[in-house]
Amino acid sequence: MELNIAKNTGKPHIILYKRDNGSETWMKADDFFVHHDLSHFALEKTLHYTTAFMGMINSGMDIKEFEDREKRKQLIVTGEAVFAENMANLFLIEIFQGRFNDFNETVRESFKQMNGKTDPPLLQQHQIDAVRNYILQLINQWKMLPAGQSMKLIYNLKP
Repeated sequence: MELNIAKNTGKPHIILYKRDNGSETWMKADDFFVHHDLSHFALEKTLHYTTAFMGMINSGMDIKEFEDREKRKQLIVTGEAVFAENMANLFLIEIFQGRFNDFNETVRESFKQMNGKTDPPLLQQHQIDAVRNYILQLINQWKMLPAGQSMKLIYNLKP
């Protein structure tokens, strides 16, 4: 699957996903959503998730379904997708507000507050560092990208 993000000034950016079957889904986005999708990309690719957000999009889900609260509630969400959504946000908080003392403990507390039913994954320190570094690399690449240009990323979701 291909993630293509067009950077604009004075109007929303465009996030386009081109699925492995050639079909596409896209949305207009502000910087928050660009950073959020970059966080998902880095996290899911680093941890080799295939059924989280990227996998759901690649399987045919329209990205606009995430914009509609009612449609979002009806989605069938895998364990990986729950983990990825939660951790993508936590990694972004770290980047913009500072690192947590214990990332795994923060994830556990977040999951406990979120639903209490699902045990979160325990990440190894090298995995946490790899995700942090990749997200930071992608966000810096985005910041350096001139307006009018696109950032293209490839994620092979096949096992």
